Amino acid sequence: MTRGLPRTLARAASREAGLAPPKLGLKAVTKGLGGSYRTVFTFAGMQVPVTDALAYASQKIFDFSDGKVRIKGGTARLQFAVLTTRASTINDSAALTWSLGSAAAASATLAGTMVNVLASTARTLDGVVAAPSPASAADIAPAATLDGTTTPVDLYLNLAFANGADIDADGTLAVTGTVTLLWENWGDNA
Repeated sequence: MTRGLPRTLARAASREAGLAPPKLGLKAVTKGLGGSYRTVFTFAGMQVPVTDALAYASQKIFDFSDGKVRIKGGTARLQFAVLTTRASTINDSAALTWSLGSAAAASATLAGTMVNVLASTARTLDGVVAAPSPASAADIAPAATLDGTTTPVDLYLNLAFANGADIDADGTLAVTGTVTLLWENWGDNA
């Protein structure tokens, strides 16, 4: 919490930075003032459905307020569990790639704005039954500037299976872990 400001003013200041959409298993806490922020995303079994026909999925995790958003860095440590029957949906030892980007996944190859906050990171889903796989850690790409002056920038967790054989039918992944994002909002020139 920001010292010197009453609690309600500190909360209002963090809401002005942006908000996480309501989603069971997702919590975002933003601290900062004057355009410089630290947002910690906590995932507690957040469910993400993955359709077999696409073999990729996205979940919006944050809506930044309008303005140019400068990503300064951060870290991510996530675990993934398959909640559906592995033998008939997302298979044992499936090769998952995940990223953070300003655009939702649009193909099984995560690239461009789908990976402009955190590069595509590989993780083999080797947890037993619905147990999470070991944690997958990655660093946030530093020094990325996202232009949200016309349309505010969103942040997505993107998931994909590059090999279509890794998924046999629609399935559900559960995401657990944390992402810490250090960023600035440079404002809107309008």
